[in-house]
Amino acid sequence: MSYEISRLTEAEQQQLQRVYEDLKELAESSVPGVAAAARAALAQVATALSGEGLTYELYSKELK
Repeated sequence: MSYEISRLTEAEQQQLQRVYEDLKELAESSVPGVAAAARAALAQVATALSGEGLTYELYSKELK
């Protein structure tokens, strides 16, 4: 079984990098809920930037 490899455009990669930097700052927030949400989102953005995530349709028939 093989899967199609999707690549980010340069613009998408730069946009995600900016989001990552903003989330890093928010992860230091003194508001516990904000810091926790930012840390969780950082993990997702880091996965997207590294290209190690799998397309969602591999896990769900609802989204293609």
